Amino acid sequence: MKKITFALLSLLFSTSLFAVDNILLDFELGTVPSTVSSWLNYSNAGTSASTWSIANPQTDAVNSTLNCYKITKQSGDPYWTGLEVNLVSPIIITSTNQYLHVLVYKNTTSRIALTYTPAGGTQSPDAWLSNSTTGAWIDYVLNIPTGTSLKTFAIKIADDPGNYYFDQIMLSDNPASISRTPVTIDPAIQSQIIEGWGASLCWWANIMGGFSDSKIKTICDWITDPVNGLNMNIFRFNIGGGDDPTHNHMRTDGGAMPGYKASLAAPYDWTQDANQRKILQQLIASRVAKTGVNDIQLVGFSNSPPYWMTRSGCSAGSVEGNVTNLRSDMFDEFADYLTEVAKYYHDNLGISFNYLEPFNEPDGAWWKAYGNQEGCYFSDNDQMVMIRALYTKLSAKNMLSYCQITANDANQIDNGYNSVMAYKNAGDILAKMALISVHTYGGSKRAELALFAKGNGKKLWQSESGPIGISGTNEHNIMVMSDRIITDMRDLKCSAWNDWQIGGDGGATNNPWALIVSTYSNNLNPISKGIAFYIRAQYSRYLKAGYTLINNSADNVLTAISPDATELVIVISNQATYTQKYSFDLSKFSNLGKVQQIRTRVQESLGIKNSVTLFNITGNSFTYDALSESVTTFVVPINQAPAAVNEVEKNLGDMYYSNGVIHTNFTNDQPINISIYNTIGQLIKNYGKVSFCGIQPVYLKSGFYIVSTKIGNKTISRKIEVY
Repeated sequence: MKKITFALLSLLFSTSLFAVDNILLDFELGTVPSTVSSWLNYSNAGTSASTWSIANPQTDAVNSTLNCYKITKQSGDPYWTGLEVNLVSPIIITSTNQYLHVLVYKNTTSRIALTYTPAGGTQSPDAWLSNSTTGAWIDYVLNIPTGTSLKTFAIKIADDPGNYYFDQIMLSDNPASISRTPVTIDPAIQSQIIEGWGASLCWWANIMGGFSDSKIKTICDWITDPVNGLNMNIFRFNIGGGDDPTHNHMRTDGGAMPGYKASLAAPYDWTQDANQRKILQQLIASRVAKTGVNDIQLVGFSNSPPYWMTRSGCSAGSVEGNVTNLRSDMFDEFADYLTEVAKYYHDNLGISFNYLEPFNEPDGAWWKAYGNQEGCYFSDNDQMVMIRALYTKLSAKNMLSYCQITANDANQIDNGYNSVMAYKNAGDILAKMALISVHTYGGSKRAELALFAKGNGKKLWQSESGPIGISGTNEHNIMVMSDRIITDMRDLKCSAWNDWQIGGDGGATNNPWALIVSTYSNNLNPISKGIAFYIRAQYSRYLKAGYTLINNSADNVLTAISPDATELVIVISNQATYTQKYSFDLSKFSNLGKVQQIRTRVQESLGIKNSVTLFNITGNSFTYDALSESVTTFVVPINQAPAAVNEVEKNLGDMYYSNGVIHTNFTNDQPINISIYNTIGQLIKNYGKVSFCGIQPVYLKSGFYIVSTKIGNKTISRKIEVY
């Protein structure tokens, strides 16, 4: 991008990074310029609360001009206090001037909104922009559609009273902000410990479980592999109710889930649901093969009781929708049904359900008879009746040692919060539950639910989410979900985060729900990784079970530290369609190693999927330009022992282990051999012709190992711990 300079009166500035600029207001003159027909300060105090040209409160790299515009927002001012500017002559917006830039200086964390009004038109929606930076100039950017006849624009201030300064209001062809958001990371402020990542198996497993054995293995390897896959270890297995066989209204992409019992008098048929069961068994086998341990946690959940237990005679819901569809005389029978299925899997297949969930989205009044999927509304009172019945059955069958209850998988966060409050008020329900689970399709009471779970000593999982009701491109949908992961993990403080669908019908560019896609109508059953697969891997491969989330100052960044405090993970999500710039402060960490940077961009045509680069940090900070619609992960070795640092210098290089990969960085220009020993000196694996500067994936069970190589006549060994 070329740099330009521009003259303002007799003063020359060369701080702009824009290629084509049209400066609307620079506030250097003490009077309103002739291009402005009127301006309005929204403060109750009117113009007395503002100054058109006042000394710059803080010159910095973003803004070194002499003067600016000041507004004093008072506590009694409207929520949207700010500045509105009307132009004498409208400006036609083209590709050369479609981005409105406004420099803002503030000492609060208040949000700022930019809006515009075309000639003869109505004002655009407020584009509220959060930025926690204080005491520095920030460049806010608004994209104005080309063809707009721009007549009016406004800068609005939300939240806190205080002094606010505006400067260098201009139109440009550059969508990138010139300011850099500082991100401070504090390991002393710790949050939840991550238990893992996962998804539900219905409905995709009901279809893909019918694929060939080799394709099933490939799919399950992709899902469970901690190095090259999604590193998932939590799965929700749908205990189907089964609909009336005379009905024909269920969705064809796997939604017609079979039940295990055809009627009250019928015996259990354990041949049912073979496809989902086959996927589950292979997921376990793949996870063990890839990690050496079975750390999978399973939830058996119900979308609906069997149709013959329902009021409507249909497993899609009640006739009314907002009435409990389970018959009042069938609560015990349904509890017996769920526990019998879980007991069979445990006793006969060696598969333990860690949790049973007797309902799924019981707050949904849309579960109506003859709908296209199983569903069942339960009132809060009936949920509690069901939990009591289920707990009684689990206790009577001696299952509580391996199978606990979770609830309530509400569709909306607020509904889930209200339900667990009702559970608490009942007095006996929370004691029967080990896990609170909720879906995050909507609602805002994340913090309240997080505090409730913590205050009542319960784990909290985000058990299902997806891009329902989100308009826009496939890429936008995927990035909305990326940001939701950060919001859920940060504010809900869930220890596990789960997708709804891992697999789905369609293609990589038109199914934002599916991480793995297949054309179900194609008898060859093609499978491929959707772009959402690579985005999800940016989180699940590196924010591993056992890692603790730690505090950072940015809204769209997650940070976590490994159990031994030797690895820092940073994940940044940029949903915006323009580059955002950041500066990461690592001053609270010491002896930083070589950083592994992994990046994915959602535009399929760019081909940037989990792309890996390595770099060294000079000092205790680094900068990064997060490109549009991208997720970037940084794996930073931290708190490395000083002895190891000295040995690096002595041996002209080093190696370290992180997330299933041995990183080598030696000055030797020949391939090296790497040997791995257990703690009693037995050779476990040997890798020949490894790059002297690169990465070598390794597959090891959990435990301690010695990694050794020889550089010239020197042997270098490192003790590593694999989780």
